Amino acid sequence: MKQELFELSIETPGKSLTDISGIVQRVVSEHEFVSGLLTLWCVHTGAALLVQANADPEVVKDIETFFEELVPKSPGKYHHRPSEDDNAPSHLRALLTQTQVSIPVEQGQLPLGRVQSLYLFEHREAPKTRRLKVHYIGD
Repeated sequence: MKQELFELSIETPGKSLTDISGIVQRVVSEHEFVSGLLTLWCVHTGAALLVQANADPEVVKDIETFFEELVPKSPGKYHHRPSEDDNAPSHLRALLTQTQVSIPVEQGQLPLGRVQSLYLFEHREAPKTRRLKVHYIGD
């Protein structure tokens, strides 16, 4: 049984869903993870992780539109007012999503469904470098 803990850095272009499935699969392959549990932890309050459909690019657009309508950037609407206008809405969007995801590893592969991808959901408007803690336990 092995256990590893390390960090990944992911560049985002600003508010978007970035498919990180290939990056994470590459990590699984490079570290020779065979069978176990991989947990990713997003070390930020303005971004999140999620598994979602990838077969139709309109799905991503719908998710982005849904969050824009649900938690709009609206000056004066929110109580905390840090230096950037999108800080409060990004925190609320992250509250509605998740900061960690656990995925099994089977025979060296992420067993995502045929139309599933793992996304880093950036809630901030400006490009960011996001850190993900990666924990693996297994063979």
